[in-house]
Amino acid sequence: MVILAGGHVPTQNRFFEAIGLRGLMRRYAGVVLGISAGSMNSAETVYAQPEEEGEAVDAGYARFLPGLGLTKTMILPHYQALRDGVLDGLRVMEDIAYPDSVGKKFYALADGSYLLIRDGKEEMRGETYLIQDGVLSPFSAPGDAAPL
Repeated sequence: MVILAGGHVPTQNRFFEAIGLRGLMRRYAGVVLGISAGSMNSAETVYAQPEEEGEAVDAGYARFLPGLGLTKTMILPHYQALRDGVLDGLRVMEDIAYPDSVGKKFYALADGSYLLIRDGKEEMRGETYLIQDGVLSPFSAPGDAAPL
């Protein structure tokens, strides 16, 4: 079993790149458990939503990074903490994530919810929201299993 722990998404992403984890994961056939940043960095393209002071207003901050390629699904964990968050004077969801979702899709997950990938099929488990083209919509409720 490989556990991809949480942390700062871009920092973890750079570490994964430095150790060549994407290539190693291609040959790995076991169970992978991603937690927070680890689950975000599992995507083909990672949405690295600004999270530390200065990142939201830094024109050089890269919000989309190459990930491990275990899924095409971009997720934002900890939705209940993000929905009312403010960073650098900007509302984390309305002023940052929603505009960043134009032409893309992210799934915001409440704590306790997760993306399950089994036999090539993906589904959201628990309370999740789809953020696409600047709009947030409910995707699945607590206790649900919703295929992608």
